[in-house]
This record gives sequence, structure tokens and C-alpha cells, in this order.
Amino acid sequence: MDSYPSTVPGGPREEQSYSLVLISGLVTTSLTLAGIYLIDRSGADFHIMGWYANYILPVGAILVGLAASSGYGFASWYSGIKITRRLLWIMLTLQLVAYFGAQYIEFQGRHLIHLKDMTPVGFWEYFDHAARGMAWKKDNGEAGEPLGAWGYGVRLLEILGFVGGSLIVPLALHKAPYCESCQRYMRTRQLAPVPASVPIKKVKKSDAAATAAYQAEQESAFATGKQTVDSIQALAVGDKAGDFQKLMADLGLTKKQTAKLPGRFTLAVVHCRRCFGGSLVVKHLLGQGNNIKQTEVSRAELHPEFVRSICQ
Repeated sequence: MDSYPSTVPGGPREEQSYSLVLISGLVTTSLTLAGIYLIDRSGADFHIMGWYANYILPVGAILVGLAASSGYGFASWYSGIKITRRLLWIMLTLQLVAYFGAQYIEFQGRHLIHLKDMTPVGFWEYFDHAARGMAWKKDNGEAGEPLGAWGYGVRLLEILGFVGGSLIVPLALHKAPYCESCQRYMRTRQLAPVPASVPIKKVKKSDAAATAAYQAEQESAFATGKQTVDSIQALAVGDKAGDFQKLMADLGLTKKQTAKLPGRFTLAVVHCRRCFGGSLVVKHLLGQGNNIKQTEVSRAELHPEFVRSICQ
């Protein structure tokens, strides 16, 4: 359960914070959905929310949701208001309401009536007809057969894409490092990487001796890298900024070569820009490109004066 500071005039700070973030998000959501409505009303030959990849992934809805929720992220990041789990649920509910609100506005603008008895068409009747009447375009640009009940599946994907896209930035901020005492998101300064392997070599599987020698080289390089990381951490924890920066400068001379190795250690100072509280985070990276395996090795708390000298 969230706790609220009681010293802020005019009400709990977190409640006030929620209002700022929520209002900002609702403004960008309204502007985004209004823009889509105007594009649709202009007679354009495309519908952004209807963009799908391979008929399954609702790319358009995700992009619209991302744009709509940008206000939540900007307000949270620049004000330092933390995205809590409770706030995430509120955002999810609001974005779901916003989606159906946009559908209702579109429905109201059509002024639909039954030709048989001139009675107005209800919203859910309209929604059902629109879902069942959805059809994929053929290669020649003509509409295919209506999807019928399957249209609800497409509509569900659209809703999930919009709401899911709306939560991408807030979820990232929810997991971001945060200074509770200063109520600010912490920054991350990446330092020079440390080698933890030798370059990749082509070794014949049938050559047992060469394979064993190559494996020994890799293990030796990892051990040497770990020793270097331990030395760096000792300097950081010991508040020896001068020696720390000199070692970082030496490692920086070979950072491009190190980045190409199959194994390396990355170091980062995660810190608050107000109180300069922070920690040195060491991770072991194995692989390249899209096949990188990342493991946190250690996390050491640092003295504020050391952080100030490194990050200011």
C-alpha cells in the first residue's frame, strides 16, 4: 500500500503528483486521438489504428498508444514523480476508457439511424456492426469479405495494442532506478568496458589440443577481467577518485576493441543528480547483436563525494 507524506500543504504529495502525471497523459491522449479522428474524417485512404504486421501484430495501435501516453512519461521524468504500481493500473484503466471514448465520439459524429423506423442506432449496436464488418484489403486495393465474428478478435488486438503501447514508457520508468529521498529518477553514466575474453578464433572441433588451449585463454581472460573489475570497485568504494579516473582513462583507450569481444564487463555509475547518492553496477555481457546474455555481477554503494567527482 502506498504511503503519503503528510507535510505537503494542500494534501498528500503523491496524490498531487498523480494528478500532474494523469492530466499530462490525458492531454496527449486526447490530442492523439483527436488527430486520428480528423485524419479519418478527412477521407484519407488509410487508418492508422488498422496497421497490422502479418495480420496479427497491431503496429498502428501500439504506435498510437505510445504517442497517446507520452504525457505520462514526460511528466513523470521531468517532475520526478515515481510511476508506482497503483499509478500503472490507473493509467491502464484511463487508456481503456479513452479508447472506447474515442469510439463513442466517432459514433456520435455519424448520427446513424435505422432507415426502417428512423430510430437512432445504439452505440453497442454500432460497435458490433463495425467489428463484424471489418475486412482486410486485397492486393488490388479492394476490400475482402467481412470478417464476421472474427472481427472481434481483430478489435481485441487493436485494444490490446493501444493500451499496451500506452504502458511502454510508464513501465520503463516503473523499473528505472529512483532516489526515494530526493524523489527523482536516477541517471546512469556508462564507464569504459573491461575485457572478459579473447577474440573469437576458428578452432577445428577435431583438434582437441587447440580447443583446450583456446578454452584456457578464455578462462584466463575472464579471470584477469574479474580482477580488474575488483580493483576498480575497490577504488570506487575507497573514494579514490583520482586513481579510479586514471584506470578508466586507460581502459577507454581500448573500449572499441573491447566492445567487439564475445565477453566483457560493463560498468555504470547509477546516481542521483541532486544528492549524488549512487552505486557502481557491474554486469557481464556475453555475445553480440541480438544474442547478448547479460548478468549483473555486483552492485556497490558509493560515497556521495566520489559520485560528485565522477559524474558532475
